[in-house]
Amino acid sequence: MLDAWFSNKLAPDGDVKDGCHPDEAEALKKYLRHEITAEEAAHAISRPIENSSNPGEDLPRLWDLLIDALLELPLDNTKRLITLIQTIENLPEPDMTAVEEGKRPAHGKLWRGLPGFGHLYADIHQSTDWREEALEAEATERRRLREYHIRKAKIEAQLVAEGLAGIPIDWGYETVTDALERKDALLDVEIPAAAEWLSIAGARFWE
Repeated sequence: MLDAWFSNKLAPDGDVKDGCHPDEAEALKKYLRHEITAEEAAHAISRPIENSSNPGEDLPRLWDLLIDALLELPLDNTKRLITLIQTIENLPEPDMTAVEEGKRPAHGKLWRGLPGFGHLYADIHQSTDWREEALEAEATERRRLREYHIRKAKIEAQLVAEGLAGIPIDWGYETVTDALERKDALLDVEIPAAAEWLSIAGARFWE
């Protein structure tokens, strides 16, 4: 499965122009296979961005790869992926004085605060009409949407618990209150999602 997944990320729909950098894919693959450490993987996966003439434009490509990995790969990879993302955030900032100002990343930082990660995640995964989709879906698609929504809550709660990627704890509050208060709540989906938030980030809620 891992090889097929990476092949798709390198050339979505067969188009290499839309894919991630080969060095990013290779670094992530070796890391998930326990062939290199988180520190080694962080340096290898970040190198194409640091060497780019337009790091601000290329950075979302890396975030997209990592976000897809969190939501699509088997769950036993999640802890290692969170560790890798945390290690990337702690990388030393490269000298970008030679890069045109308009091509630098937001706020002039590449890694500290994972600039743009949370915004990209929200653009891809924060849907406002998912309940309508679930209600209209056939049984197989409904199960897929249920699994996706619960997994999404698990990933978001872990990122919040680790203070990573700018994912707001408000998403957790909304998940819990929606499950408890909305008249149109889909209980088979929203109760397990709320449980993930409470189990993983309950201490943060209490704080």
